[in-house]
Amino acid sequence: MRTTKLASIFVYLFFYLTTASADSPITINTTVDKAKVTTGDIITYTITMKHALDVIPNTPDFNAISKFNIIGYPISEPKEIKKGVFEQKYSVELRADQVGTYNISPIRIPFKVKEKNTNKYISGEAHSQDITIEVASVLRLQGEPTDIKDIKGIVEVDINWVPWFFWGLNIILLIIALYLLWKYRKKTHHNHIKDEIVLSAHETALRELDTLKNKGLLERGDAREHFFELSEILRRYLGERYLFPALDWTTEEITKYFKNQEKIELPTQTEVNRILKKSDLIKFAKAKALPETDEIEPVRTFIKSTQENLKIGLYSN
Repeated sequence: MRTTKLASIFVYLFFYLTTASADSPITINTTVDKAKVTTGDIITYTITMKHALDVIPNTPDFNAISKFNIIGYPISEPKEIKKGVFEQKYSVELRADQVGTYNISPIRIPFKVKEKNTNKYISGEAHSQDITIEVASVLRLQGEPTDIKDIKGIVEVDINWVPWFFWGLNIILLIIALYLLWKYRKKTHHNHIKDEIVLSAHETALRELDTLKNKGLLERGDAREHFFELSEILRRYLGERYLFPALDWTTEEITKYFKNQEKIELPTQTEVNRILKKSDLIKFAKAKALPETDEIEPVRTFIKSTQENLKIGLYSN
């Protein structure tokens, strides 16, 4: 273990001290497209790494750059510039918002290098070079301004109330119109709600099961879509029936919730877990399902049984 640590330190020192050497298996060159900018300008900061085939570099941590806002990360694919030597460019777009002269300190570039005659990799890191950027104010590009004068004193003027009167009258008329529109919509909406038939949770679920069955998804070989919809119908019913967010929970979370609910009988828990797990297996593992393996009728039976228990008072509303 101690030998491995010493080897890692040696590799780190070797690559750090040789990043500027032409013979090094890894070289670093740091550039910016503009060293002198004005506030609001965009600067492209680029680290160019040249390395041998057995070196695997990682993306530098550009979040270490302060005093500039990072607005983008241009993507560059590695390319082979000569046999066995690859070039990788890491770039970041910076926006200069504050006036001043700023120094971007060296940024760590972790990498791994493969040991000769083995399949093991040793970790190391290199560093970029210092970069200095000068940010000037746009207002000072033409020298000191000469056309800026002190403001004059306060001048009193008479208030013209006529525009205020008409604006006030228009606002009052608008409020009255909006109030009458709201009263009308409220009345018609209330009458519309009275005409609608509000279905219970089990009635809605049973209608959805009939609609799903009529689609014939299993007969067409689309078992995955069939069990997606079936699982949604069952989860939606469970959420409305037992008052918990079943649509947002995983099967494991629903199972755990049922175990902590004494009012839900064990057979009910077992049947729900079985149907949901089978649906997950077909939805996510893409297991095969034939028409005779459909679970619509078991779900229908489960919904009716819990609705019947509700009628005779075994469960609270």
